[in-house]
Formats: sequence, C-alpha cells, structure tokens
Amino acid sequence: MSVILSMIAVMLMKWVLARYMIAVRAYRSSASTSHSQGYGSDRASNWNFVNYPNFASIPSNGSIFIDDSPKTARVSYSRTAMPIVPTNGMTITIRTDEDQP
Repeated sequence: MSVILSMIAVMLMKWVLARYMIAVRAYRSSASTSHSQGYGSDRASNWNFVNYPNFASIPSNGSIFIDDSPKTARVSYSRTAMPIVPTNGMTITIRTDEDQP
C-alpha cells in the first residue's frame, strides 16, 4: 500500500512542477513583452517618432539594463534602413532576454 501511495505522490509532484514551469514561462514571456513595449515607447518619444524623426540623432544600435532587482533584463535595439522606396524610413528592432535566471 505504501508503494502505491508513494507512486501517487510522485505523480502528483510531477504534475505540480509541470504546472509551475508553465506558469514561470508565461510570466517571463509577459515580462519580456512589457519590457520591450515600454522601452520601445521610451525610445519613440525620445527620438520624436510622432513627427518626422531625425535619423542622424538615432543610434544604429545599443542596449540598456532595466529593472533594479537582482534579475535585470537586458533590452537591446538596432535600426536598419528600409529596403523599399521611399528610403526615408527605417526599421527598429527591440529584443529582450526573457529567460533570465
């Protein structure tokens, strides 16, 4: 009887830990998305994207660490010219590391 109970306990713990891992991944993904959107909004306001942006004032790449906790998130960005006409546009890519320990 104790063998059966221990097997049930192991299966229950496996199920609980699997649900915990799913929750952690969902949290990290949503935190990463909010970091990207927040940093993107900050850069857009600093670079004056509402009006016609001044491309000379926008660096081609860079990164920043956000959050003051021990688990900081690194957000990096890069810009490239748009390959289509008109050539006065550009693409901004913002990435975060969502799998921080």
